[in-house]
Amino acid sequence: MLRVATRNSSRVIFQRSVNITIRLQSNFFSTSIIKSAREGTLNSFIPDVKPLGQDNTIESNVPSETNRLSRTLTKFWEKVHVKYDDKLHQYDVQLDGKTLKTPLGFPLSLPESKRHLANLIAHEWANLPDLKVKTHSLPLTSIAARSIDLTMINNQDSVNNEMIAKVGNLEDIKLNLLRYFDTDTCLIFTTHDEYKGTLRKKQDELYLPLIKEYEDFFTVYAKREGNLLPSDDSKIELEYLDCITDGLRGNKQSITTQNVVLHWLNNLPIYDLIALERAILTSKSFLCGITLLRSNVTDKHNLQHLYQVNRSNPDDYYHKSIDEIIELGNLETIYQTAEWGEVEDTHDVDKVDWIRNLTSAAILCH
Repeated sequence: MLRVATRNSSRVIFQRSVNITIRLQSNFFSTSIIKSAREGTLNSFIPDVKPLGQDNTIESNVPSETNRLSRTLTKFWEKVHVKYDDKLHQYDVQLDGKTLKTPLGFPLSLPESKRHLANLIAHEWANLPDLKVKTHSLPLTSIAARSIDLTMINNQDSVNNEMIAKVGNLEDIKLNLLRYFDTDTCLIFTTHDEYKGTLRKKQDELYLPLIKEYEDFFTVYAKREGNLLPSDDSKIELEYLDCITDGLRGNKQSITTQNVVLHWLNNLPIYDLIALERAILTSKSFLCGITLLRSNVTDKHNLQHLYQVNRSNPDDYYHKSIDEIIELGNLETIYQTAEWGEVEDTHDVDKVDWIRNLTSAAILCH
């Protein structure tokens, strides 16, 4: 049996909600809190939301290919291809000549900049087995469909509360992600007793530079955006939990840090926001999620204004590989399995899930 390290215990016990400004508190989580982007499965087409006792499953009222596949788990098409619409400047993923629909019934059409994503989604559908489709087979379709549904319902003139209840309100999604900053796995340090001090040594090696990087990143961003800091000489300082000196207590970012980070979140394109969501929910780390965006977004404007604000030279842009991000977010488990061994059908499956989810997020924001 694996030992549960102190850091994990504290993270579970002391999760706290974010305290932001009174204005934001008025919009804080409604009764239809969304559990979103669940691990890249076919079931992620159908967010697990039943507000006020109602059964609001998407496939009950929207006839779409994604919902049909989610119900039947069998292949019902022959040909898959991508069609470019030169009038709308978008790529439509089609089955047997008909454009796929998302769980909310919108066309699975991707902007011109997402051509590679459209082709990879077509590849997913073209290579599903003839029999017994597995529930993890469409991670790219899942994450792209979520992005499209959120884009469409938030661009409508009138608010459709039923649709919002199924995929989530953008403000709630951002605030939910911000909560992970308090419990970020990269902001909790174990004692020197764990694994003869080797884990703490590795945490110091990986996490301290990471903290310094993001303190600089958000300080530069805050000053560039009209100085969101209390004074000209103020700097963002990330709060972290050191189990040697702090024991078992909760970690919490300052109100200034929360407001700066929320300001940054409000400027993200929806596709990037959903990529961030999947990366954070997979790694349980806000810093790992940002690192994935900074390492994979290719839009030059967004790189300069959102993701590399503290780096002036493209050759010096901050970057981590998927493997490096997995190490950051999964460091304690790596040490646990090295010490106690892997649990079959648990740790090996987790590894595949990490790779699939982070890779699909990286492709979405590319």
